[in-house]
This record gives sequence, C-alpha cells and structure tokens, in this order.
Amino acid sequence: MGFSFPGIAEDVGRLKNLLREGLDLIHRGPLPSPSLLNLACGRADETGVLLETLSLPGQGGSYLGLDLRVAEIQEAKRRWGRSWLPDGVVDFRVADAAHEHQLPTADRYDFIFIRHQNYWDAPATWDQIYRHALMRLREHGLLLFTSYFEREHELALAALQTRGARLLLSLPHKASRALADAPGKSVDRRLAILSHA
Repeated sequence: MGFSFPGIAEDVGRLKNLLREGLDLIHRGPLPSPSLLNLACGRADETGVLLETLSLPGQGGSYLGLDLRVAEIQEAKRRWGRSWLPDGVVDFRVADAAHEHQLPTADRYDFIFIRHQNYWDAPATWDQIYRHALMRLREHGLLLFTSYFEREHELALAALQTRGARLLLSLPHKASRALADAPGKSVDRRLAILSHA
C-alpha cells in the first residue's frame, strides 16, 4: 500500500537520511533485534524507515506503533501488517500515550520515536507522554523526535531535560520541506536524540 498524500514518500526518504546523519553524529548505529516504540504514530508513514535505520539487516526485532486515532491505526495495520522478517514482529494498537495504563507495562525499548511532536498544542498532555516514554526507555536506549517548528522543538527539549533526559543531539534538517499552512512550519524540521541522564 502506498502513502496517502502526495510528497510523503519523498519526506520519508529525507527522514531516513536525517536519522542516519543524526545517529552517525552521536556514533550510534543500528542494533541486532532492537525493540522500537513509535508513539503517536498516526498512519505510521515512517515505519519502514525506522526498521531499516535502527535494526541491522535480517536481525528482526519488535516494533510497536501506538496512536489514539482508530482510523490511523487501521491504515497502519493495512500497510505494514504484522510481520518483520525474518524474526521480527510489527504491531499497532490504539492507545493514548498520555495515559500510563494504556501503555505496555513491562516492556522497555531500545528506541522510542515520536514524529512531529506537538508540544505547544497541549503541553500537559505532552509532559505525560514524555514522562511515560522516559520510563519505558532502556538504560542505554535513545529517544528520538522530530518537530514541525523551531520554537516547539525548543519547548519539547526543555520539557524532556526538566524530566532528566540528556540531550545528545539537536539537528536541523537542511532538506526539510516547507508547509504552507503555517509560517515557519516544515516536515521533520529538526531531529532531537536524547537518552537517560
């Protein structure tokens, strides 16, 4: 199944390059059989890129995408199914990451990804999402997120650092595609990579 909107395939390709650049800059590479959590994943356009960038080829792993919107999760399931060959599993669930009881309780993740976090739209909600993400991040795991806006990116970084996260990298995306619906908005405008302090 292809992408739902024009320009998404190119955006996802540019995201792949951005993630690779960011991981290279902090001297981290893909892992064998990693565990990945994609919060607020929507239609999960970036799933293939995350699997290719964060996992060693042929090593499998586990991937879970969560979003509170039923239609988006249904589309993600149609597009990606459940298999990640040879030995991995891809799963999508309807869940609100701001509510701890809706998240997997025992699992810890090597990578947690949030695309186009929307901190300034609902700071209290995102504070909860960030808290829950950090609680589920493994000791040497990485929390990665992208933003549409510079100021929103700064606010999200401040919120995470206040919660004890350590900033490893905040990288501007030189090839980010501008969007016309708001001044200064662009696709994956900036990438952040954080870890536990």
